Order: sequence, then C-alpha cells, then structure tokens
Amino acid sequence: MLWLGGLITFATIVLWVYAFFDAMTTPKQEIRNLPKILWMVVIVLFPAVGAVLWMLLGRPYGPMAAQGDGPAQSDLGRSADDLDPSDFARPSDPSRPLGPDDDPEFLRNINRRIDPDE
Repeated sequence: MLWLGGLITFATIVLWVYAFFDAMTTPKQEIRNLPKILWMVVIVLFPAVGAVLWMLLGRPYGPMAAQGDGPAQSDLGRSADDLDPSDFARPSDPSRPLGPDDDPEFLRNINRRIDPDE
C-alpha cells in the first residue's frame, strides 16, 4: 500500500510540474477563462486541484496554427460537420518524387553502390 501512495504522490507532482510550465509558456492571449497570472497563482496554491482545473478550463483548445497556415476568416465559424473531405485534398506535384524509392536518380545511385561493375 505504501507504493500506491508513492505512485499517487509522484503522479500529482508530475501533473503539477507539467501544468505549471504549460501555463507559464502559453501565450496570454490563448489562455481561457482567467488571466495568466491568476492561473499561475491557482496552480501554485492548489497543486492537484489547480493543475486539473488548468487542464480542463485554462489550456487553449488545440495547437494554434502558424501564421498564414490557419483557416480563412470565413471558415472560423464552421464546425467539423460543415467541412468537406475534399477541402483537405492537395493536388499532387508530379514533378517531385514522393519518396526516395520514387526517384529514378536515387535508384540508379543505389544500383551503382550495390554493383559498381555495371
């Protein structure tokens, strides 16, 4: 039973450290429900409860897209049900090989390495 208490203590410390550093490194404009400094105070004063509250109520919803890679302004109000799978299909670029095994020059180079006499 002692190992169970140690395991719970260890898990609580790991969760607290993760939540603290996650809150510290999250940009303030992405944090939900409370200001960043208040989240830091809640996490420090109430380690287990504050960390869980941060995970559920304070963290951003998902990874933010890099500038220029995000959805168009008109797509911001759309839900996943409104999206069409063809929105995500990119046309393939036939001028560029997909992988090394599709590149004829790479294959010739491999053949020369395997059998240099040919």
